[in-house]
Amino acid sequence: MAYERIKAPQSEVYHYTKKENLGSILSDGKIRRYRDKKCWFCASLEDTLRLMELTVINEGGLYLGVNGLPMRYPKFAPDDFGILKLTPRYQNGESVKWNQEVDSGCTNKQKALAEEFSNLKLGYRGDLKFQQTLKY
Repeated sequence: MAYERIKAPQSEVYHYTKKENLGSILSDGKIRRYRDKKCWFCASLEDTLRLMELTVINEGGLYLGVNGLPMRYPKFAPDDFGILKLTPRYQNGESVKWNQEVDSGCTNKQKALAEEFSNLKLGYRGDLKFQQTLKY
């Protein structure tokens, strides 16, 4: 997976997470990269919903887990997720975007989907502290 340095977002970002994580996120005012399993941020609510379609809503879809092993998305339970609208106030480390790498043998459709996936999300290395502005 290729990381690309980007300018830190100056406006609100969106983040989806399991509701079980909301309490600690909201009380700490931080999202930690490895304590929140889906640590991706998007520039809009529409991008967030599309990213969810490509990931957690994609029941049975194949993905690589944190350990690099292939896994499948479980049955999607919408009541288990929430979306936060956040105003970044401090971030430790560089702002980066994670670009999906594709094999040269992939079809044009697969390459286009990988590019869309890459462009939907903004990422952060290190902790992101925020001021909560809205919870869905």
